[in-house]
Amino acid sequence: MQHPKESPSPTDRKAANRRLGLILLSIVLVFFLGFFAKMTWFG
Repeated sequence: MQHPKESPSPTDRKAANRRLGLILLSIVLVFFLGFFAKMTWFG
């Protein structure tokens, strides 16, 4: 277990950034698809 004040290694940071990016991308896609479906079905 790492000491709280130690910064994570660059590979850990890259993995965390990639995971965060994928989470944010999936949220954006869900909102976009919901908006598109609403416009399609409800005019």
